[in-house]
Amino acid sequence: MDEQQRRKVFQWVKSLTNAKFWSWMNFVHSRAYAKAQQHYEEAMSIVLQPKQAAAVTSKAKEIRESWDGMAEITMEETEGTEFKAVGV
Repeated sequence: MDEQQRRKVFQWVKSLTNAKFWSWMNFVHSRAYAKAQQHYEEAMSIVLQPKQAAAVTSKAKEIRESWDGMAEITMEETEGTEFKAVGV
């Protein structure tokens, strides 16, 4: 994305209402979560046996839905959570 495209998106975001902004943020956040989920599933398919990978995926879903109450990922539910790179 070049500088002009960034400015265009920034202007568009500034034109949103409060409700539309948070709806868009939840959409973007859900996409980022889905990409992270894709990454860990790909990593598991390389390293783990299929049965082990299925168990990890099932437990991750249980933790997200039962423990954290997040059937749908939203900004409010993950507020204050930061990405921490491994080894940093």
